[in-house]
Amino acid sequence: MGSSMRKIKLTTKKELNIYMNPVRQELLHILNVSKKPMTAKMLANELHISVSSVQHHISKLMSLELVEMDHSEVIHGIIATFYKPAPVTVQIGLNCEDSSAPQRQVLMQEAIARTYDRFQVRMKEIMALKQTDDESSLARWGDILTGILYLEKKESAELMNLINAYIEKHSCPSQEKSVWEYALILFNADDLGDSYE
Repeated sequence: MGSSMRKIKLTTKKELNIYMNPVRQELLHILNVSKKPMTAKMLANELHISVSSVQHHISKLMSLELVEMDHSEVIHGIIATFYKPAPVTVQIGLNCEDSSAPQRQVLMQEAIARTYDRFQVRMKEIMALKQTDDESSLARWGDILTGILYLEKKESAELMNLINAYIEKHSCPSQEKSVWEYALILFNADDLGDSYE
């Protein structure tokens, strides 16, 4: 559980096309938030598509080593295969300037938009359930923070290391823990002439 997550860098147009597919993105999301392995049938029910379509998408994701088989068991006389997300971090090379650069940018914009949309849906569900729209009481369920930080070079390195270490430490699913989705954007906004080297 404490082992470090493997990084997978998607560099080719073919790899990006496999990864960018909206159904595959949703399939990965379902597997990641489920906290338990799922069969193609279970995923088909969640995605409202056929089992054969799910199996096709799973095989494509397995070709990128993003999904792996967990185990098989007999259910109603049929051998069912259970799948889980692979313990990987996906890098898409946003800083690569090649013919796939626009595709990478679209992928990131869509990922951030999907996270924001799911945040909005969840907060509305919580407001209805808790019968409140008080921001301070809702903050324990999630929040969006924007603003400016003023950091020395050492502090900016510390912040990035802290965030990366925290994410790495909490990237393994557990039945005892709740699932939190995130999208973080941090960057040095100084005038490039004034930025520290």
